[in-house]
Amino acid sequence: MIQLTEEPISPQQVLANLKIHQSGSIVIHVGAVRPFSEGRKVVAIEYQVNRKATERELSNIASEIRTRWEVEDIALCRRMGRLSFGEVILVAAISAPRHKAAFQACQFAVEQMKNMASVTKKELFAEK
Repeated sequence: MIQLTEEPISPQQVLANLKIHQSGSIVIHVGAVRPFSEGRKVVAIEYQVNRKATERELSNIASEIRTRWEVEDIALCRRMGRLSFGEVILVAAISAPRHKAAFQACQFAVEQMKNMASVTKKELFAEK
């Protein structure tokens, strides 16, 4: 599952749609807008994307995971637009026969998703 959306992401729904028939391990990471960055209070974050390029990057991340680890299923979901404190930015979920592959693949997915070239991030801070 690859999803790029302006709508809120439900980690529970992502998990419910993950194939787990052959898996002994499921690892999910939920990234959310944090309250502070660089010592300043965050009001919101704006994510601008090139939709086609971002979808292609997400697909490439999933392909790379499949070549490096034995996994059953992959879900990579990413928000775009303006997000407020506490809102889910991204979800990476991996199901795999073994826990080591699931953890490593999920960590790889998160790192790659945080550094996507097609996504620009602008933090909006509270006035002092």
